[in-house]
Amino acid sequence: MRVEVKFHLAKEILLPYDLSYYISGYIYRCIKQAAPELSEWLHNTGLKYKGRRYKPFVFSRCNFASRVNLDSVMKVKGTLSFQIDSIMPEIVHRFVEGAWANGHLDLFEFKFPLQETCFLPPVSFSETMVYKALSPIVIPIQKNNQIVFSHPLDSRFYDSMRNSLKNWYYLRWQEEFPEGEEIHIQLYRPEKFQLGKAAVLTRFKDKNIKGYLVPLEVEAPVKMQQVIYEAGIGSYGSQGFGMVEALKEHSCNGEGDCLKRKSTSC
Repeated sequence: MRVEVKFHLAKEILLPYDLSYYISGYIYRCIKQAAPELSEWLHNTGLKYKGRRYKPFVFSRCNFASRVNLDSVMKVKGTLSFQIDSIMPEIVHRFVEGAWANGHLDLFEFKFPLQETCFLPPVSFSETMVYKALSPIVIPIQKNNQIVFSHPLDSRFYDSMRNSLKNWYYLRWQEEFPEGEEIHIQLYRPEKFQLGKAAVLTRFKDKNIKGYLVPLEVEAPVKMQQVIYEAGIGSYGSQGFGMVEALKEHSCNGEGDCLKRKSTSC
């Protein structure tokens, strides 16, 4: 269950490029506003599987109606929007409730009024899907007792991705991924891929995280395709990485269930 939220920017302002840490905090605050116990569980416990904890939500990078990239900041105006999804619909519903209760997004010294929340139309899943990354796909792997970030030209990028998706499959459906089924993942239109252009280095709190904005073609059972859409691909989904959308599917365009503020003060 995916929702897109939009905020009003009354004037042109300067913002840093890396906003994921602040948006993550905002999401937790909104959920806490509507359901304190759910927020505490999500932050401190989450879902457990094979000795690991999972925070079941994923969100996209921020989009702006107008954006000009400068050396160290971006100049933006108009609207700020992002999407959030989860394998647990209650998380998305409580986030929306809390967002309207809060009424605005605080970023640094700025306060952006909430303009609209829109539940996006359901996606028609098939066994072959093409996905566009809405936030960088991150694949951390162990190398010489250190964490390094794999890239799309390394086979481990896809091996780790498949293993992670199988874990999320269990968390979503409460059953193991069928042994006789396979997950084939490859770059979509690989002849157009350029490693340097696809790479994105993001500062999240005190960490530098390297991910890749790449389109992927996935052949897998329909139930796995739904997991990919709801949980994202790769690691650190709850920190704003790995969210994807199905190509040829559209964002809020009047077909979804949208709620707008009747008037927005500047």
